[in-house]
Amino acid sequence: MYLEKQEQLDRDYMPIIYKNIKKFRQTSGLSAMQAAELLDISYDYLRRIESNKDLTKSCSLKLLIKFSILFERPLDDFLKES
Repeated sequence: MYLEKQEQLDRDYMPIIYKNIKKFRQTSGLSAMQAAELLDISYDYLRRIESNKDLTKSCSLKLLIKFSILFERPLDDFLKES
């Protein structure tokens, strides 16, 4: 049951979160390199998060909170489809 829920989350919500991370970064005017440095993650990892093609990526809640603070957005904004 748990694995089914996790697969549903990955399939339904994670692509929306990743898309919004990229959108909010671009709207903020930060380059991927600048954002990665401020978030204390590698540039390559941020590029993977923002990529639609990398299906093996993940984003922890801790990192999502960092994105929320950096982009001055509530966490629920990351779940909204645009």
